[in-house]
Amino acid sequence: MKLFHVIKKIDKLEIHDELQFDGREYFTCEYNRIKKKMTQIGVSINEDTNHVVVKQFDREVARLTLDVKEAIWYHDQKQWIEDNYDQTTDSIFGINAGGSFEVLAYNEKGKQIANAIVNITPGTMSIEEYKQMQQEVRRLFELFSYDLSQVNIDEENLLKRIQLPFYPQRQFKELLDQFVDCVNEIVKTPEQELISIEKKVNLHQVKKWTPSIIIENAIKQNGKVTALISEKTTDIKENQMVKFIIEEFQRRIEMELAVEKRHLELLIDELQQLEEVEKKEHSNLVTNFRLLRDIVKSDCDKLEKRIDIWIKMSKKIDEILELSFLQCDSEIVEETHLFRMHPFYSEIYDIYTNYEELSPILSDTFRLFIQSLLKSPTLYEIWILLKIIQHLSQWGLNPYEFITDIQEKHLNSKSISGYRKQFKLANKPFDIGLYYDFTFEETGYRPDFVIGFFDKENKKWYFHTLDAKYKCYSKMKNGEKTILRDLEHSGTRYLNELFSGKVDLQSATLVHTDIESLNWNVKHVEVNPNRFQHRIAHFYLTPSESKNLNIYFKRLLHESSLFENYCPKCGEVVEGIKEEKDPYRDKLRWKTTYICEKCEEVWVANFCSTCSYNDRGMRQIKRDGRYYRYPRPLYKYPTNNYNSQVGDNWDVHCPTCYRTSNHWINYIAHENVMKGPVIKN
Repeated sequence: MKLFHVIKKIDKLEIHDELQFDGREYFTCEYNRIKKKMTQIGVSINEDTNHVVVKQFDREVARLTLDVKEAIWYHDQKQWIEDNYDQTTDSIFGINAGGSFEVLAYNEKGKQIANAIVNITPGTMSIEEYKQMQQEVRRLFELFSYDLSQVNIDEENLLKRIQLPFYPQRQFKELLDQFVDCVNEIVKTPEQELISIEKKVNLHQVKKWTPSIIIENAIKQNGKVTALISEKTTDIKENQMVKFIIEEFQRRIEMELAVEKRHLELLIDELQQLEEVEKKEHSNLVTNFRLLRDIVKSDCDKLEKRIDIWIKMSKKIDEILELSFLQCDSEIVEETHLFRMHPFYSEIYDIYTNYEELSPILSDTFRLFIQSLLKSPTLYEIWILLKIIQHLSQWGLNPYEFITDIQEKHLNSKSISGYRKQFKLANKPFDIGLYYDFTFEETGYRPDFVIGFFDKENKKWYFHTLDAKYKCYSKMKNGEKTILRDLEHSGTRYLNELFSGKVDLQSATLVHTDIESLNWNVKHVEVNPNRFQHRIAHFYLTPSESKNLNIYFKRLLHESSLFENYCPKCGEVVEGIKEEKDPYRDKLRWKTTYICEKCEEVWVANFCSTCSYNDRGMRQIKRDGRYYRYPRPLYKYPTNNYNSQVGDNWDVHCPTCYRTSNHWINYIAHENVMKGPVIKN
């Protein structure tokens, strides 16, 4: 069975290239186009086929039609099967139905004669990124299954800027080296077994004459006949299991290598930003920037060394896979007589057992559940959920608590939709609330994510919504109208109605895969008529472009939840250095610099003097029996600002008037709902 891109025209079916195939599964994407024409999936089968069906999660979702002229099966109906009933739908297999599907062909007797797996990725994400996302989901589920509060992590597997540990590379390398030594011994005399096969042989090689051999010899009389002979083969179960182990090692190396490369890219980007800031900063903060730069540089060096080791191990694995006795299928490992008694095969079995102990033990049920999520059309949302947990773990959330909840919820309801939890954070001034795909009964609304910060001292919640969209707005004909409609639906509507006035929602944000669209402060009149600051936003997030999630949480913590003196990196309380001028009439004037002693993070809370002078966005505070007014804080960071940065300087534009601390400079801002403000002086 082979799968092709096809274009359905009125009078014919056009066959184009074969789908990308990695040796096991096919890959394509939604809304794929060839010469501006939408393609779908065509199935070619050599055998006599009676019917072809498409299944997802073992349920039939579509039946394919045969184009007799081209001998290609394709989806020619607007019928999609849900809950065992035909549903009229616009979903067409290979065009706008995402996830992992199995294509199965049957003969007239109803016997399956061929099958293939195809992964249909979002049209806004490359196939390579989709694979990266699958890898990261698998890895994060595994990582979160450790109770990190009870496990001692070696320093060699930790970075200062990334609190979650990496895979124990040194232990894995030691096991791999032992494994390679055993394989090098086995290859000298690999275990074999005798098998009987039919083969053309010379007459003198025939051990036993049968009637069929006698007849063949009488008819052909060419000195050769087809006879059953015994041959030795290395294609035995244990060698197949050895190959399985090698492929498992290969998968592990590929997964860890990809993750560490992505972390290195983020750190290098941060390092470059810090170096630029350090060059242009002349205050005492330059020392702190240098300390932070040195930490990031040290992490980069550490990662580069780890990546080099992974690459060398990968090359070693590739060499092993070329060995002749491993040119066979692979089979899942189980204990056999050879694995118990043979000196080298038994050592390989022990090595594999020790390898398994490097990872947490997951139940078979939960492993199958994770596997189903990797094939789910909601994979992007699941990946975002895990990335949220990963970030919040830096502030004290224990991911093991989350995984325990998820496993229990899956056992009870076979799903994680509707998850909600208040995570109690010890030694932190706030707790964290998290909702995933939860339906609020009073309104019936169901945001993808609701994130809350509970101020323990003031007993107050600060809630924020985050909705995921599989859309590439910048490439749409009516992209601006589409994003405004989505911002109204998942932004304005939630802000006005989600909690029915009982609790204030502080912000509503869209997350999507369009790397050309980013706006941390949408003030378009259609979705934000009162032009509130930092209430509505949208940003992109993909496996290869993930730094925006860190910016998002920095913005939630400081800008939208008013936890100004908490480190956005580690969540620690920081005593700021306040430079306060005498009040101007009833207006306070100040600047606070925060430097985290734990991780050397630096940020400043300043204010816009122009907005203060013009009474824009003023707040009120009581001090020494008198009420004072003060402008909203203007936050700036040495790297990754959400307020518009002034070139590559360590300065930001006020989101209200777009001026800076050098307020005598006039700036003209053209607001762009897709890309944020375009600022010129």
